[in-house]
Amino acid sequence: MKVLHIITSLELGGAEKLIGDLIPAQKKEGVDAQLLVLDLKGEVFLKEFEEKGIKIYKTKVNNRKSWKNIFEIRKIVKENNFDVVHTHLIHSQIWGAFAQKFLIGKRFLTTEHSTYNRRRGKKILKYLDKFIYSAYEKIICISEATAQGLIEWTGVSKKKVEVIFNGVSLDGFLGKKKERNGNKLIMVSRFHETKDHLTVVRALKRLPKEYTLTFVGTGNTEEKVRKEVMMLELDNRVQFLGFSNSVSSLLKRHDIAIQSSYFEGFGISALEAMATGTPTIASDVKGLSEVVKDGGLLFEQGNEEDLVKKVISLENEEFYKEISEKGIKKSLSFSIRNTAKEYIKLY
Repeated sequence: MKVLHIITSLELGGAEKLIGDLIPAQKKEGVDAQLLVLDLKGEVFLKEFEEKGIKIYKTKVNNRKSWKNIFEIRKIVKENNFDVVHTHLIHSQIWGAFAQKFLIGKRFLTTEHSTYNRRRGKKILKYLDKFIYSAYEKIICISEATAQGLIEWTGVSKKKVEVIFNGVSLDGFLGKKKERNGNKLIMVSRFHETKDHLTVVRALKRLPKEYTLTFVGTGNTEEKVRKEVMMLELDNRVQFLGFSNSVSSLLKRHDIAIQSSYFEGFGISALEAMATGTPTIASDVKGLSEVVKDGGLLFEQGNEEDLVKKVISLENEEFYKEISEKGIKKSLSFSIRNTAKEYIKLY
């Protein structure tokens, strides 16, 4: 079976990280899985994907917004005789929906990666989404919350929707029950409108001065967060590391991981943190809470006081070890191999 995954870009994000683990896992199960990227400007994962042996097709237009992507997709699918086309993220979903009209007999599926997006709530865009999703035989949602949000917004039939939880390649992440060595907090997340870095910064201001905070990631809201750090005079307690290929070792060197989001389809970064044995505190929002519940702690979204209480609660040594152990146990139920098998079964 030949499968072509199509994704908008290889920027830093959960969908991109999933693809980087999913394709090698599918190949191990005997599926010839390859990747088409519509826009390689601002890529982060390209070298890493190539090192994993993932075959990557690049479009001539190299522009996620170009209608010419319809014909690029058609050409690549026909020339390489792919059986299944599997799209991820909105631009790939749009152009894939149009390309499907020219590729009769090919199976088209898509994965919905988020519980919410900026199109929802705008009536005219509702019709666009209805058209997009109607083109696909199956829509995979990465959590129950993602499925519920999509069905409510588009009215798509429940029979068309399958929930397959994201998986993570835990190689290099799995750790053992941790003992607390200090007061180092870490948040691994792109700087984006969907992420709530500011609540973490404001919580740090309320915590004792021995607490420090490391941000790992890049994005368009970073400057806004840096300004808040300066305004609250936290420069000497906050570190901005940018993009890193050493997330596992960074998590293991920190004491508490925080995932603060306005909404989240799943929460791969939280899952990776739990796998290392680093106690994890996350926003109590749909999608993310499904991952962290019973494996970490949840705080009310945007409530810095609640976040501070959760951080302080982990000063109790026995409670710290308990949450560390629970996180490792919960992470084991999200294996990328299981996810790959579920996708193949659906194909």
